[in-house]
Amino acid sequence: MATLRHKCFRCEPVDADRLAESSELESTATTCAEGGDDVYFVSGYSAREIALKRAKEVDGAVYVNNLSRKIRRPDLTVPVAYAVARTPVYTLRHPDELHDTVYRAYWPPLSN
Repeated sequence: MATLRHKCFRCEPVDADRLAESSELESTATTCAEGGDDVYFVSGYSAREIALKRAKEVDGAVYVNNLSRKIRRPDLTVPVAYAVARTPVYTLRHPDELHDTVYRAYWPPLSN
């Protein structure tokens, strides 16, 4: 039997009772900054350069979407590649083999 290996950059359980039942998990709507600040999503061509420029403008950091291709801006069909915020960015995800409840999966920071 194969053992499951935990691959999350960082994760924390969430009290699922506080989630709105209509909330779609693994989306831009459930991707937030830990400090409550605005998250700027970047997709497509030159996304990394755009994210780095935005981070400099807002004195924030760039975070990499290594979680899910389901996370898309409503106006685009391509997945979000990066997020820019002043505090760490996370996405709410469904329970799985390694997580018993809905959980916060944090995006790793971009290492230059």
